[in-house]
Amino acid sequence: MANSKGPGSNANRRDGATRRAARVADIPTRSVIGYAAGNAALFIDLDFCTSRSAAEEEEIFDALVEILPKYADEKNIIHLQMMFKPLHKDGESVNRHDTLAQVVEHINDFPHVKEITICLEFDRFNWRQVSSASSIYNLKFIDWTFDLYVKNREVQHILANSRLDRRLRAAEKKLHG
Repeated sequence: MANSKGPGSNANRRDGATRRAARVADIPTRSVIGYAAGNAALFIDLDFCTSRSAAEEEEIFDALVEILPKYADEKNIIHLQMMFKPLHKDGESVNRHDTLAQVVEHINDFPHVKEITICLEFDRFNWRQVSSASSIYNLKFIDWTFDLYVKNREVQHILANSRLDRRLRAAEKKLHG
């Protein structure tokens, strides 16, 4: 039997990953974004746990929003994570809802999305921090998964039409009527 490179072969997948890696090599790197060429996965970390100044945080998230469209043709999977400081240490220096809304706006323009996972990480559950993620309800890709991780607890999967899902939808609707 001839040794063939069919569309599903390992060699063809490796070649695709190599080509994807080469295409994104010129995109500036940022601490809040990562890319795995092998499975075309984009990792976006909106980390609000750092001790960055408001100006530094704004600069980092503005840069993320600027370079995000450059990944549009290079990914199939998006992992979006938001991490928060303990509430008593959390002085919101950038508008998190607006930052996420801009990320969502760009993701909506990505043509090849097959999977989106969203995870929020907290020290303790707090509605003010959770509600900053309501802009995820503007995603055009409807088959996304949403998890909450509260320190020292199991990951909680947020199901469609659950109490939290309804509250977040209502919060977003209230903001944008």
